[in-house]
Amino acid sequence: MLEGLLKEQIRGDPVIADMLAKYKSRPAFFYQKSPEDTASGWSKPCYPRADYNIDMRYDPERKASGALTINAWCTSESEFQPEDIERRLVALISGTFYTPPGGATISAIWSSSAAFDFEGNTSDGDNTAPEVFGVTIMFDLLEFPEQITTTPDPVQALNIWSKDLFPGATIIAHDQMPEVWKPSDMNPAIYWRFDGASADDRQSYAVDWYIGTFAAHVVADSVTERNRWIKALVETIQLEGEILLADRSPMFAQRIAIRHDADPLRVGQLLLTGKYGVLAQQRRERAENLLSGPFGTFGAIAGNGAGTSSDGSDGGGDTPGSPSSRLNDFSGNPLNRAVFPTLGNMEVSAHGKE
Repeated sequence: MLEGLLKEQIRGDPVIADMLAKYKSRPAFFYQKSPEDTASGWSKPCYPRADYNIDMRYDPERKASGALTINAWCTSESEFQPEDIERRLVALISGTFYTPPGGATISAIWSSSAAFDFEGNTSDGDNTAPEVFGVTIMFDLLEFPEQITTTPDPVQALNIWSKDLFPGATIIAHDQMPEVWKPSDMNPAIYWRFDGASADDRQSYAVDWYIGTFAAHVVADSVTERNRWIKALVETIQLEGEILLADRSPMFAQRIAIRHDADPLRVGQLLLTGKYGVLAQQRRERAENLLSGPFGTFGAIAGNGAGTSSDGSDGGGDTPGSPSSRLNDFSGNPLNRAVFPTLGNMEVSAHGKE
């Protein structure tokens, strides 16, 4: 899980390992709560130390999001201060992608830091215990779920197209992701997110047309290189004009918008509008067509017309073309029975009365 990946990443960093105290010969970085100061596993001294907690919540767009909270604890006698630990933790965690086995990729983004003093500190001059204080570091967590739906899928096509265009880039939710990974200028992250779609007014017999919008998130180490990757994406889409879907049908690029001021992890800097077609399913016969046939509409069938013969008699039965005959023919059709199940129970005589 995410908490295990984070713990191994921080404990495995030699810089943090040198800053933190040791507990059972491992850097003092704990999930939720640190052991008591009197526990036998502590080295001397037992500060600095750090603990962390993860809170996840449902997100309608990202499926899940949440917050990572890290508390770094120091004393007035510690060699390293909270600011030193904070700086290293932010450098390690912010912008890093975590992919638990069998789970979706999650990225952490530093949001804020706040200093604190331990409530057990006292101003009594006779107290020889060192003062305990620290810093709380907050990170936002964003999930990057797989966006693939049904064939032909535009997001799947954009993932394949991006990988063919930039083999050195890592396509999130498409490539096999390392458990802990951070993008670089030479190996950026690209993530295509389905933003929305609407049906086009233009329909054909064989194809239903849709207009979709797709956001591209491009993450690199520096702003300069990130903008260079975005520019290459936009120019290539503009030149080619289309992206081939899995069934080899085209999605036509209609509009491309670049938002350099957008957050690359939360929003995405590129917004593509494309038009693509899906093979139409077999058309269902409309209800009004079911009500119209060789015997006229249901209104004519249920009318009050007289079915008498030319000699004035009632014909002694269902005369062809009479209301009763037409009703029987209409209700005998299984399609009409499905629409009007009560027709089989109706009886109309040649005189239009029971």
